[in-house]
Amino acid sequence: MYPSAIPGSIASTADLRKHNCFQVYHHIYHQKQITQAALMQDLKMSAPTISQYLNELLAAGFIEKSGFASSSGGRKPSLFRIIPDARISAGLEIVSSRALLIITNLYGEVIFKKQLTAEFSNAPSYFDTVCQWANQCIRQTVPDDGRMLGIGIAVQGLPTVDGLAGEMSHLPGTMFRLEQFSSRLHYPCSWIHDVELAAKAEIWHNPQIENAFFLSLNRELGSALIINHSIHTGSGNFSSIIEHMCLYPGGRTCYCGKSGCVDAYCSSFALSQIAGKPLDAFFSRLRLGNEPEKKIWDKYLHDLAMTIDNVRMIIRNNILLGGEVETYMTEEDIRRLAAYVEEMTIIKANDLTISRGFYGKNAAAIGGSLYYIEQFLALLPSQAEAAGRTNHL
Repeated sequence: MYPSAIPGSIASTADLRKHNCFQVYHHIYHQKQITQAALMQDLKMSAPTISQYLNELLAAGFIEKSGFASSSGGRKPSLFRIIPDARISAGLEIVSSRALLIITNLYGEVIFKKQLTAEFSNAPSYFDTVCQWANQCIRQTVPDDGRMLGIGIAVQGLPTVDGLAGEMSHLPGTMFRLEQFSSRLHYPCSWIHDVELAAKAEIWHNPQIENAFFLSLNRELGSALIINHSIHTGSGNFSSIIEHMCLYPGGRTCYCGKSGCVDAYCSSFALSQIAGKPLDAFFSRLRLGNEPEKKIWDKYLHDLAMTIDNVRMIIRNNILLGGEVETYMTEEDIRRLAAYVEEMTIIKANDLTISRGFYGKNAAAIGGSLYYIEQFLALLPSQAEAAGRTNHL
């Protein structure tokens, strides 16, 4: 999704100029490439005005000429486009046994991706290792010329309300602070719940997602409620924590200490534990038709369907699946899952749609990168220089 934020009030001539420049930049961004004449027509601005803003954006390094449009006669008009790498951003996903770094340009296109095996530990040595690795990857990818906007850190855990501290989901008691990253990383950084970022990445990719319930089937199951194209986080950011809803009273022990939680049955870790093998091996045997794996998978789909039915008793949104398990699912698996939900629900409205996310296992890291891209695109181009140097915590 390409944001089209418009500044609020326009209180002065200077504000009006910034607003108009903002409109020109965003229109070029949306159109990918466009002529000056088309900008004049679309934005209802005069030739001198459009020319002035184009020159300002060219001088600032935000746009460039990209060839010529066709002409029925006379001189061919120049085409203008934004420079996708004029600013870049990074997403750093932190999970229990690895870190994933993804760098994107202003269109959210991935220009770098690398993974580091690192067991999470709330110790200085862990933060030293991960941050030094991330800094080095970024330096090798882009020169230190001010283009890096920041690093959105995706963590499988809940941040505090002020966003300055948090706790890893699967390691209760491991409270750490953002400054343990920000003091070591060479760029502005923020940390946000991984599923929230993953859901935002899916909305960016598909602006048609208006209302949905996003289920991330990763090592720890997570979810996000999408209402009117936005994530509903609720009071204290504690909305949509369905992973700790009770699915089977007195059932398997969850990492939270309770029994029978959804996470203990529907996370990728739970599926791997039940199968007694890594997911690659499990799904390879499943696709070969092995009976033990077929029974395990059928039970998993049934438990996931029960979870979805419970959610839809509260809010009847469509379901969007993401995360590691989703990457192994076939269209037939999705149809079976939907059929199980329809079988067990008491509301026979036949209105359920289950769809698959676009980014799979990379969604949270890409969402982390888009966090700063969206901030940049919501600012006037004339303000963006300062934004790139501000450390947003």
